[in-house]
Parts: sequence; C-alpha cells; structure tokens
Amino acid sequence: MSKLVFQAADVRRVVEHSLSAPEQRPIAYTKDKPPTPAVIFVHDQGVYLMSNGEPRDITEGEHSFVAYAEGCDPSKQEFDDWWDTSRALVGWDDFAETLPWADGIKADLDKGATHIVLTVSAKSISYKASFPRQKVRA
Repeated sequence: MSKLVFQAADVRRVVEHSLSAPEQRPIAYTKDKPPTPAVIFVHDQGVYLMSNGEPRDITEGEHSFVAYAEGCDPSKQEFDDWWDTSRALVGWDDFAETLPWADGIKADLDKGATHIVLTVSAKSISYKASFPRQKVRA
C-alpha cells in the first residue's frame, strides 16, 4: 500500500475546474460519463491528478494543469528520482483512473485541508484530507 501526498493549492485548482466545467470527460478507457464531476488519477510522466472537465484547463501549449504527488514531478526532480519514486508508489504501468471525488475533495479543502492523501493498493484507491494539526506521512 502506498500513500501519495498532494498539495492543497494545486488540488484546489483541479477540483474547482472539474466542478465548474460545462461538461465532464468520459471515464478513462470508456465512453461512459462519470455520475459526478471527477478528478483523473494518472501515472505517465510522473503521478498526478487532473480535472476531467471539458474544455480542458490548459496551462501552456497543449498541456493540462496537473497536481503532482510529492516526489513525482518531473520538473522538480532528476529523471531517476521522480521515475523511481513514481514506480515505487504505483507500479510500472501507465494508467488513468477516474475518481468521482471532486465534490468531497473541494469540501475538505474549504474546511482548511493542507494536503490530499491518496492511499493506493492493488485493489483500491481511497483519499483523505490532512488538516494543519495532522502530520502527513508519505
């Protein structure tokens, strides 16, 4: 089981975009629309969360804004560091998993959460919010 820690400010932008978007992107690898606004949990060039809202939240060129897990941002670490950390946390394969939690995460952020922590195992993904008095353990 792995714990991935995300900074609240970055995740806030992801969930607010998802919640305000006029449409939602289909669930990863399907054509089904999610039942509620969602975030997409991705492993490719790092490990990150992104909005599933359409139109996309473009930052530069054709890149969407993403919230990287600590230690998994290619722009902040040497290749071996983020690559090895990402693989140790979520495995070798690339993936995209649609998580219908935008509303819940936004509510936790509005209550003052400083971090969002995803717990990932071979069979499940869950999240919890970390608040200022709690210590975040990766």
